[in-house]
Amino acid sequence: MTTIRLHAYAVLTLFCIQLLLPVCMCRAQEQPAAKPPAQSAVQPEPAPVAQQAPQAAVQPTGAQQEKKGMNLLQLIKYGGLVGHTIILLSFVAVALSIEYAYTIRLAKLAPPKDIAVIKKLIREGKVDEFKKMDQRKMSYLTRVVVTGLNDLHFGYDAMIKAMEDASDMLNAHIARKVEHLNLISNIAPMLGLLGTVTGMLRCFNAISQIRGTVEPQMLAQGIFEALVTTVEGLIVGIPALYLFAIFRNRVDEYTGQASLIAEELVGAFKPSQKDS
Repeated sequence: MTTIRLHAYAVLTLFCIQLLLPVCMCRAQEQPAAKPPAQSAVQPEPAPVAQQAPQAAVQPTGAQQEKKGMNLLQLIKYGGLVGHTIILLSFVAVALSIEYAYTIRLAKLAPPKDIAVIKKLIREGKVDEFKKMDQRKMSYLTRVVVTGLNDLHFGYDAMIKAMEDASDMLNAHIARKVEHLNLISNIAPMLGLLGTVTGMLRCFNAISQIRGTVEPQMLAQGIFEALVTTVEGLIVGIPALYLFAIFRNRVDEYTGQASLIAEELVGAFKPSQKDS
């Protein structure tokens, strides 16, 4: 239960990080807007200037009010098509994490019910009953045991070798499924970089068509919009990589435990020292 809670907390942390994205963005854009306008320094009397400067900062202009009113939908709009793709990948990563947290467990790979059934059939000598089972509904443990029992007539060592091969094959199959999180952790930052590069190209292209001097605020606004996708890509990629490492370790740990349980179950077929 402790491990399940740990991974549930990891998934919730991913949700919280995604929710904190718009807050960080908005605060980052509000900081330059808090500076008082430069026109207040032109007043001839220095004393009133010091008194009027705080008032100018308290009463923001219409443009500053629009910046402070930025919400999540506006940030998503700045990300464009690339940003929408990254957000879609974040939902896919969360869905995969929930699915892996439910399926990659020892109770799923080696269910206690299957252990009891296998012990009963082996104790009663009904080995042929394993051949009647539906392989599509078999658990990891049952598949390993059935594969070994199919080679029982070749001897105990051949049976153990067949079980090891089946365990390696099933382990690789589960590991390949977990690789989707690793793929998302690599694609998301690359998509963020792609969105930033294309955004910078659009920004400088628009600036090059303007005659006369270019205001720094216009350049900063364009760079801000271009960097949104980079932040989105990193926020999705870093937790996805962390979750991939967690589930990859779970695959190795639980498949190893299930293989040991399978070997213990077929221990009754191990020849004794007297027979050898």
